[in-house]
Amino acid sequence: MSFFHFSLPSATSPEHILSEFKPTCIVGLIGHSRSDPSSMASIINSSLPGAQFVLSKSTSEIQCFFDGDQGILYMYVGRHDDINKLKNLQQLFETQNSHLVHHQEMIKLKHEEIKTWLWLFSVCHFVVVLHPSQSFDVEYIRLFRTTQQLLQHFAPKIKELYPETELLTTARIYRPRLLFVFQSNSASMHLPPKKGRQGFNQQCKRLGLEMETQIFHIFRKCRLLPKQASRGAQDLAHLPPPNELREPFVLFLDGKGRPSSESPSFKHVDTALYYISQLSATAPQYVQDVKEDTMTLGSFLKRNVKNLRNQVLQEKEEGVTFVPLGEWYSAAILLYSFYCHADNDANFSENGPAKIIMQLDPEGQYSENRCQKAYPVASAAYMDSLPSHYTHAIHQRQLQHALHILRSRAKGPAFSTYAAKLKEDCDAIWEDGRKGCESISLTGNACVLPLHDSARVHSNRLRMRSACSCGRSISYRSDPFTLESANHEFYMSLSDKCCSTLPQHRLFGRNQLSWMICNIGPASSYQTTMGIEQPGFLLGSQYLLPWDLPPDEAWAPEPKNAWRGKRSVRCYVGYEYECSKGHRFYCSAGGAPVKGSPANMIKENSGGNNVMSDMILYTTCPSHTNKPLLGQLMRIVVCSPEQVSLSVCLNVSYRNIRISLTAPDNVQIPGGKMTVIRLPYVYCDESDNPLPFDIEAYLCKGALIPMRSNRRRNDKK
Repeated sequence: MSFFHFSLPSATSPEHILSEFKPTCIVGLIGHSRSDPSSMASIINSSLPGAQFVLSKSTSEIQCFFDGDQGILYMYVGRHDDINKLKNLQQLFETQNSHLVHHQEMIKLKHEEIKTWLWLFSVCHFVVVLHPSQSFDVEYIRLFRTTQQLLQHFAPKIKELYPETELLTTARIYRPRLLFVFQSNSASMHLPPKKGRQGFNQQCKRLGLEMETQIFHIFRKCRLLPKQASRGAQDLAHLPPPNELREPFVLFLDGKGRPSSESPSFKHVDTALYYISQLSATAPQYVQDVKEDTMTLGSFLKRNVKNLRNQVLQEKEEGVTFVPLGEWYSAAILLYSFYCHADNDANFSENGPAKIIMQLDPEGQYSENRCQKAYPVASAAYMDSLPSHYTHAIHQRQLQHALHILRSRAKGPAFSTYAAKLKEDCDAIWEDGRKGCESISLTGNACVLPLHDSARVHSNRLRMRSACSCGRSISYRSDPFTLESANHEFYMSLSDKCCSTLPQHRLFGRNQLSWMICNIGPASSYQTTMGIEQPGFLLGSQYLLPWDLPPDEAWAPEPKNAWRGKRSVRCYVGYEYECSKGHRFYCSAGGAPVKGSPANMIKENSGGNNVMSDMILYTTCPSHTNKPLLGQLMRIVVCSPEQVSLSVCLNVSYRNIRISLTAPDNVQIPGGKMTVIRLPYVYCDESDNPLPFDIEAYLCKGALIPMRSNRRRNDKK
C-alpha cells in the first residue's frame, strides 16, 4: 500500500513525491460535526483505510491524504461551525465577553473558509459535503452562491496571471461534481419496511432519491445550475438531475458514520425478518439483499470515482481529464497562493469581492442596513440647535446625544464602526471653523466668541445689573473674565457719574484685590424712618441696623465722666447684598433679609450681632422670581457719631483659605460720617485663581472695630 499525508500550506514542497504517481482523481471533503466525541475527521478515517485526518483549529488548513493504490487524493477541510472547533474558541469568548468580538472572530473564520472553498472548487473532481444531520442545511446555499460569484469575479485575473499554465486556461483545473453525505441521528429514518422484498435499504434509497430531488431543485431555484444541460466553465459544480440510471450523489449514514442500514435499530429488525423468512418459504431473503446493497462512505466515494473514470474512458464526459499528480500540484499550488496565501489578502479587499463576501454575514448585512438608515438621523441630531460657534463641552454634549440616537436605532456589529464614523464626522464639523473660545468667565460662563487670540476681549453677552462703589448709581456690567474688569474697571467707569465727587479711597489687599471706601455724607443724613435712599433696594430691606456701644467698653479710653448721663452711643450698620438683577437688600446675622417699615422699626435685630458674627458672602435673593438668584455681600454701610471712629479689618474665609484685604494694617474711618465700604466682586486665592461663588465663604467677624475718635466733641465747628 502506498499512502502518504501532507497539508497545505506546507513548509516543504512534496512535488518530488507527487510527480512519481499516475493520473489521480482529486476528492475534496468539506464537513463539520455537532456531536462529541465523534468528529467528522474520525468518521472519514473510519471509512478510508490509512486516512489520518485530525480536527484542525484553522479553517484555512487543508489536510491531504493520497491513496496510491486507488489513485485518489483526498483533501479534508473542516467547517468554521464545527462544535469541536467552537470549543477551542470558548476561552477567547470567555475572556472577551463581547458580542462584537465573537462576531468578528466568526466572520474571520468564514473568510478563511470561503478562500479554501474557492480553491477546492477549482482543483477537485469531486467536492463532498458531509453534514451531521439528515436534513439539507440552507446555509450551504449562501456559501455556494458566494463561491460561484467569486470564482466568476477572479477568473479573468487568474487567466491574466497564469497564461502559460495549460491547466488554468479556464481559471480552474476541474469543475467538480457535488456529493452529499448525511448523518442520521433520528428515529424518523427507521421507517417500517413495505411488503415483499423491499426492505430498509430500499427505504434509504427512496429517502436518498427524495433528497437528491430536493437538492437539485434548490440549486436550480437559486441559480446555481444552468437552465440548460450545457456545462459552462463558470458553473459552480456539476449536479446531475435525479434519475435511476446513475450513481447516487446522496448517501445517508447513521450517527457514527456507518450506513443507515447497518445501524443498531436496523440490525434489530433484520434479525426479526430473518426468523420470519425461516417460517415461510415464500418470504423474501431481505437480510442478504441489504448486505449486498450496503454502502459505506469509502465505497460511496470509490464508486463515484470509478463511474467518472469509466465515463472519461468512454468519452461520455467532456472537459474532464485525469492528469499526473505532480502536474496537478504545480497548477494547484498557484491557485492556492492566489486564493489562500496571506500576501494576497488584497484580492479580497476590492469593492466587488467585499460586497460578495458580505453575503456570508447576514447579521452584518442587517446591521449595516440599520446603521445606514440611522446614521443620517443621528447626524442631524448633532446639528440640531447648534450655534455658529460652540465650546468643546457643547460639542461633547451634542455628540453624546447623537450617539444615543444612533444606539437606539442601529443594531448589531456594525454599530461600533458607524459610531466611530459619527464621532469622526462630528469632530470634523466642530473643527472646521466652528470652535468656540474655551475661556470661562469668573462667574463660570463660557465665552461665546469664535476661537480667538489674546488681543480680542472675551465676551459671553451676559449682563448683570450692579451698583457703583457708593451705591448711588446702577448700571449694567458685562460678565467679567479678569480680576481687573471685575473689581476695578466697572467701578471706574461709573466713577465719573457720582463716585468721583466723593471722598474715596481705593484700596488693595493681598493679590491686588481691589476694594474701596467712600464717604457719602454726614452721619446725620441717615434717617431711620426712610432708610438708605438709593435705587435697587427691595421694599423694607433698606434699613440699617442699630449698633449700641456702651460707654464703659474698652473702645472708649476717655474718662467715664465724659459720658455722664449717656447709657450708650448708637451707630448704624448694614451689610448690603446685591444679586445679578440689581436687587439690593440688607441682611442680619445668619443671612436673613432685613424687613421693616417706618412705622415698625426692627428692634430685635442688632447691628452689633452682625459685626461680631461671621457674615456669609452669598445668600439667596428674597425677590420673587421663578429661578432663585444668588445675592452677594457687596457693601458695608456704617453711620457713627463723631466720638466714634472705626478700624476696618476685612478677612474672608473660604473653606480652608483665609484672605486678608487689610493686611498688614487696618484702615481708619473717622466718626460723624456715613461711610460705604465696597467689597471686591471676585475673590482669589494665593495663586490668583478666582474663587467660586460658594455659600461656604464668609466675611470674618470683627470687620469693624470701634475706637475713641481723636476729634473732641467741643472741637466741632
